[in-house]
Amino acid sequence: MPMKIPKPSRAEEKALFRLGVVGDLLARDLQHGELQDELVARSQRRYRPPGAKASRTFHWKTLQDWYYAAKEKGLEGLLPASRSRGHALALDEDQRALLADMRAENPTAPADLILSEAVRNGAIDKGAVSEETVRRLLRDKDLPRKQVNRSERRGRRRWQADRACKIWHADVCHVWRRDADGQPHKAYVHGILDDCTRYVVALEAREHEREVDLLSVLCAALLRYPAPEALYVDNGACYRGDVLALCCERLGIRLVHAAPYDPESRGKMERFWRTMRGRCTDFLPAGASLHDVNAALLAFLDEDYHRRPHAGLLGDRPIRRFQEEIVALASPRTARELAEALEVTVTCLVRKDATFQLDGRLFEVAGRHLAGKKITLVVDPFDGAPLRASYQDKPVVIGSCDPVRNGRRGRPEIAANAKKTTPFDPIAALLAAARQEKP
Repeated sequence: MPMKIPKPSRAEEKALFRLGVVGDLLARDLQHGELQDELVARSQRRYRPPGAKASRTFHWKTLQDWYYAAKEKGLEGLLPASRSRGHALALDEDQRALLADMRAENPTAPADLILSEAVRNGAIDKGAVSEETVRRLLRDKDLPRKQVNRSERRGRRRWQADRACKIWHADVCHVWRRDADGQPHKAYVHGILDDCTRYVVALEAREHEREVDLLSVLCAALLRYPAPEALYVDNGACYRGDVLALCCERLGIRLVHAAPYDPESRGKMERFWRTMRGRCTDFLPAGASLHDVNAALLAFLDEDYHRRPHAGLLGDRPIRRFQEEIVALASPRTARELAEALEVTVTCLVRKDATFQLDGRLFEVAGRHLAGKKITLVVDPFDGAPLRASYQDKPVVIGSCDPVRNGRRGRPEIAANAKKTTPFDPIAALLAAARQEKP
């Protein structure tokens, strides 16, 4: 059986190739300057290295390095150096270990801070390595930077109101429902949560996420329960309206907005939404109407959420804690108080034909002397209709304008009330009735 000739490795093939280029010079007795002439001449020739697809030339200084390496160590000196680069090769092993230890002791520190501290303390020369090199080194040692929890970075601490109806959380949750045809529709669930007892004072699904929807839900809660000292909300558009801010100011409620892009600060409300989805709205049947959603939400509150032990209350139930604490609190606000708090004052310019426009609707005043004057209007925020008007603190008769009717009569008559154009809202109707009552 013929003996198998061992095949040289790729590194050995390169070493043999290099020895073939400069090896004969090792056996010659070269005079001064003759070696360089030989190397320069050979640098003009083309050689094909092992595995190369094309021939190439080598600089005479490269050939010189090969010559002296072979003269000193033989074939071993011509073996190519390992190209296993590693990371931070400009640093010695102790310096690399130091950087790894610094990250292990400070897992949240960024690489640029670790490097700057090592340079400041003289452990590493300035400019020896870059920040990206340090990042690669730490990743290679399985020491990635630990992300800092925002609550830890901001020094957040657990907090809770000391009594019921001191702080209310308000938020909106988007819930999907499907109609009878299977088409998805979004419902906006407005919720208000008492901070101390975790009792939900208001929960209602609506078609929109407008300020007027929030005001209706809030008024419903204020008619049933004592008003809070503070209303804690996020930065959604419905919580940034002027009417809400004005209403809270008139009722003595401090309106507090959470920091933007900080959901952790709204953790109690977010946790309630998760419970609501997992125990109620994720299981809405196909074809559920908005009324069906509200019925399911009320059943969820009355039969489930309010009666279950709550971890945030150390096992106590929200309904028991809330009912126990509101006994000693003030009475809820009256409908008249809420109606007055929600009145918005605006000014409008009366045209020469004794008409003025409010939110795209045309109205008229009784009295030509008001043409070109600015009158003050008190507006209902729910439907945008003017409730009353005055000029220089004197009442002005106003009404909706019907140009066709005015054209059929010699003298126009002012309609007593503006026509409602918005859908019926029971809270809005209740407040409107309260305005008609005598104080």
